[in-house]
Amino acid sequence: MPYRVAAVSFLNTLPLVERFLRGEEPRVVLHRALPSFLAAELAADRADVALLPVVEVLQGASPGIFPGTGIACCGDVDSVKLFVNGAPGEMARLCADRGSRTSVALARVLLAACHGVRPEVVEVEPVPGELPDPGEAVLVIGDRCFAYEAPFRAALGSKGTIIDLGGAWHELTGQPFVFAVWAPSRAFVARAGEGAVAELAALLDAARDDGWTRRREIAAREAAAGRLGHAGEATAAAITYYFEHSLRFRLGDDELAGIARFRELCMEYGVLPRGTASLALVR
Repeated sequence: MPYRVAAVSFLNTLPLVERFLRGEEPRVVLHRALPSFLAAELAADRADVALLPVVEVLQGASPGIFPGTGIACCGDVDSVKLFVNGAPGEMARLCADRGSRTSVALARVLLAACHGVRPEVVEVEPVPGELPDPGEAVLVIGDRCFAYEAPFRAALGSKGTIIDLGGAWHELTGQPFVFAVWAPSRAFVARAGEGAVAELAALLDAARDDGWTRRREIAAREAAAGRLGHAGEATAAAITYYFEHSLRFRLGDDELAGIARFRELCMEYGVLPRGTASLALVR
């Protein structure tokens, strides 16, 4: 049977799953869902591996991660931003994109560490042009983030604050931040055996490398379809910039260290319980 792979449909995943979308890997069947739904796909054994928000893995949704491939940044990430009506230090409420998980945890850590606030968190469906109330912020992730920024700036001007969470994390820690990782289900690891686990990990790494070589082709296609990239522009150059400068798709020691630091700060600020286990590597 083919391996069942689950991922989100955001632009940032395309270099990782392009090979599967093209049907060029018969050993893989791909299906897509919101980031917040992927853990349930693993738990219900509807997927063998998912591009899981890293905080979900820290919360035990998977026995570990496949090292080598994921979605990360080292500085501004462009597509995960906090839009604040007012000053961050006066924020009372955080309206979080319903698709987010890791980004909510990251926002809570950064607001507590950098601004000394712990706002109430509510789940919303951000709509470009709809503004947060004074003292509120909206956390917007993924493709929608590119469309949200221009009307926010136009409406609020200097009264609004925009925080790129990737940039804020790097400023705080000096480390990369990892948003999502390939994480297998417990059921798959239990039944598949070491050979199948290793084969699936290798297929995911090979798809990453294939997608990277095609990144400019992907960017041109997505721009022609009207998708936005860096600075909210629907151009091949803007999407290529996003792939090449805003994101990292290869996870090395620095990225794994960033995950470890994120876990520590999540525990320090009460986002995760004390004693949360560190990530295991599944090989």
